[in-house]
Amino acid sequence: MRRLGIIICIVFFYQFSFAQEEVVFDTDSLSLRNFETATINNYKADPKFQYEEVIQPSRSLWARFWAWFWQKISSLFGNETSQDTFSVFIIILSVSILVFFIVKLTGMSNMGLFGKKNKEEGLGYSVTEDNIHSINFDAAIEQAMADKNFRFAVRLLYLQTLKNLTDIGLINWQVNKTNIAYVEELNGNEYQQSFRTLTLQFENNWYGYVPIEENEFQGVINHFRQFNQKLS
Repeated sequence: MRRLGIIICIVFFYQFSFAQEEVVFDTDSLSLRNFETATINNYKADPKFQYEEVIQPSRSLWARFWAWFWQKISSLFGNETSQDTFSVFIIILSVSILVFFIVKLTGMSNMGLFGKKNKEEGLGYSVTEDNIHSINFDAAIEQAMADKNFRFAVRLLYLQTLKNLTDIGLINWQVNKTNIAYVEELNGNEYQQSFRTLTLQFENNWYGYVPIEENEFQGVINHFRQFNQKLS
């Protein structure tokens, strides 16, 4: 009972003290103040408050063209459907550029679309399944060396090596086969690693357009001849 009485007293005094608080409202009226025109003019005339205007340099005709171009692109692809179309366009363009560089780097541009046509520079004939065995490689290589066309001479040396590998039955030469396919056909064979090195040499010079000088070519032709001597 004593605790209950204490609690009742606390609640009573709390409510009594809260009730004594009065809410005071501000009854003062608001007055609107205006700036004096003369004072504003004085500030305008004061040099301390006169700031230099930053003048943007005039753009060149080329810069104005690109600004106009991107504005047209932005307006053309302003809605959601157009934005999706633009995204697809960018993807296709990016893939096309990537394919172009891959074709250039791998040398596929020297062949037909699927590699079935391979018109050789300066030979006057195309390397096909019918004539690879009828080419006089020794004479053609000597002529390429006389013309200082060592890059093409490496090409002829590689074709001669493919012919020799075909003649002894180690590979099955076909015009649409890749070089790596011939390397894989020699899987487990003692000639595979050496042929892989010759293939890399050929691809660097022919498809990679890596120039080769006469002093470098002497080492290359020796490697090809040593390899072909082992085949005979």
